[in-house]
Amino acid sequence: MKYICELNDKSILGTDGLSTKSPRITARAIVKNREGLYTVMYADKFKLHSLPGGGIEDGENVLTALRREIYEETGCTCDHIEELGIVLENRAHQDFTCKSYYYVVTTDHAPEPIQLTDDEIANKTTVQWHALDEVVRLISEPKHTTTQRMYLQARDMAALKEYLLRVG
Repeated sequence: MKYICELNDKSILGTDGLSTKSPRITARAIVKNREGLYTVMYADKFKLHSLPGGGIEDGENVLTALRREIYEETGCTCDHIEELGIVLENRAHQDFTCKSYYYVVTTDHAPEPIQLTDDEIANKTTVQWHALDEVVRLISEPKHTTTQRMYLQARDMAALKEYLLRVG
């Protein structure tokens, strides 16, 4: 899979340094339904919109984790999956690294009930469906003040920009 970009403290915070930690591996997606709408996860506690996805559990490969995460967070099955690219994060200030495998998922079925984690419930997370331009606006517009949210925003925007290049 091709690399989209690497985010680091220099690009996000303007500071030097790199972490040498082994990366957390995640599977994430731009999900489109049969009506042509795209999904975002909204964590009301943090006023944060993000693309669905999450960590790979023991015994899973990337595609198994992708299918599980998308189903849990959106209630959707991954009927069509295309590779989009990899976004690397190197957060020296947190001594943390992450390798996110991004995909484009199309679902042909109506969503089933979502299965959020306790943390997602505590964060008042909901799933929303919007036109692509609105998803881009919701993720790109906020001026986040915490480095965590700044990284999440930059990561998802890198994937969305790559997707926009693909769809024209």
